[in-house]
Amino acid sequence: MSDILNTVLTIIVPVLTIVGVFIAMGRKLELLDTINKNTEKLGDSIDKLKESHNKLSERFIVVEDRVETIWKDKFAPAGSPRQLNELGLKILNESGIKRIIENNKAKLFKIVKDKKPSNAYDAEQLTLSVVNELPEHCPEIIDELKQGAFRVGQSIDTVLFIGGLYLRNLIFQELGFSLTDIDNYNFTDKTCNS
Repeated sequence: MSDILNTVLTIIVPVLTIVGVFIAMGRKLELLDTINKNTEKLGDSIDKLKESHNKLSERFIVVEDRVETIWKDKFAPAGSPRQLNELGLKILNESGIKRIIENNKAKLFKIVKDKKPSNAYDAEQLTLSVVNELPEHCPEIIDELKQGAFRVGQSIDTVLFIGGLYLRNLIFQELGFSLTDIDNYNFTDKTCNS
């Protein structure tokens, strides 16, 4: 009887082991299938999240543009070309940016001219951009610029924006443009309608 028991055990134990291995493999495959399905769902969720992010980014750009317009209107009301209002003129005179622009006019004019603006709109945008980068072009004025902004209770960006409009008015004719050309530029055929 013990021979029969040994034979049965030698057959049953390996068979049970193999069956156990197959059961364990089946559970692992089921787990992998679940992980795969969840990964697909996660991928779909990520795609939806990307789409939402893109829409939010687009909306943020619109809001940012509107806020910037409102900010600029505070010192130089919308109109083409923008001109400083009473608050803008006060900041221009009391912050020291007027003197800084006048003292660096030749250098700033050359930077704008070297960029070769082809129309009044480009000349205005380049002038504003060059003044916005004034701390890079004239690092020696950074402390004076900060003190002036502090003195008038405004940000450096505000003082630079006001200085940019002032420089534009100073150099526009030297660049070969008139402030009225900004309004008369035809973006479709790239000509001035004056």
